Amino acid sequence: MWVLGVNLSQEAASIDNDVRSKYSQYNQVKNTLATLQRKQTGNLSTKSLASVVDPRTIVQNSEYLETHLVAVPAQQVKEFLKTYETVAPMVVPRSASLVASDDEFTLYAVTGFKKHSAEFVHKCREQKWIPRDFKYVEGGREEERKEVERVGGDERKLWGETLRLGRTAWSEAVMVWMHVLVLRVFVETVLRYGLPLDFVCTLIRAPSTKQADKAKYNLDEKYSYLAGNAFGRDKKGRVKKDDPNEMHAGGEGSGAEYTPYVYYEFEFN
Repeated sequence: MWVLGVNLSQEAASIDNDVRSKYSQYNQVKNTLATLQRKQTGNLSTKSLASVVDPRTIVQNSEYLETHLVAVPAQQVKEFLKTYETVAPMVVPRSASLVASDDEFTLYAVTGFKKHSAEFVHKCREQKWIPRDFKYVEGGREEERKEVERVGGDERKLWGETLRLGRTAWSEAVMVWMHVLVLRVFVETVLRYGLPLDFVCTLIRAPSTKQADKAKYNLDEKYSYLAGNAFGRDKKGRVKKDDPNEMHAGGEGSGAEYTPYVYYEFEFN
């Protein structure tokens, strides 16, 4: 019986690990999808630029020049246009070209010499302008769209698998729980009443706390004779218990109220 209890405990732990692992896998894919969607729908300081930047505005394959994309807060546009040429050495004069704008930011392309690129990026950050990393890739916009669709499909698939596994695991966990309760009832019955075995094990369903209390009272009335002197009766013959804080059932957990029968209570939500 001890071995059976260990096996049931191991099975319950295995069920719990399976559900946690699947749910963790789902959350990872869900977070990846949320990141991809933010890149598609955010403002110009965070969203993907694949569908925003015209490759003709970018200097490509130059040995000396590099184009920087800078997201400028709407309220700083005038200041940016006045000062961007002087924040770092060798910025090409009047090279700032408008790429796109939204309610919060305006995106400019600025050309400068590669040898001072790091300094220009650093100075932009000091001014609270946001340099955007961007490398043009042929077909990049379509690839991003396909990636969102693929991850979205994975997310929906994993959610379905997680739900199915959760339902199955819940059913199996309840069965393990019932097995443990049956074992406890059997052991407690033998310890209380000895051999030969002569008992009936039943399940009583009470839809409400009030009905559960009523069922408990009726059971106490019917089986009080099994308690010996633990229960007395009043003048009308009704069961009269001693102070429940002073009497506990040894096999039913510390602090549990004593009953003349083996009794375990459980709830399903």
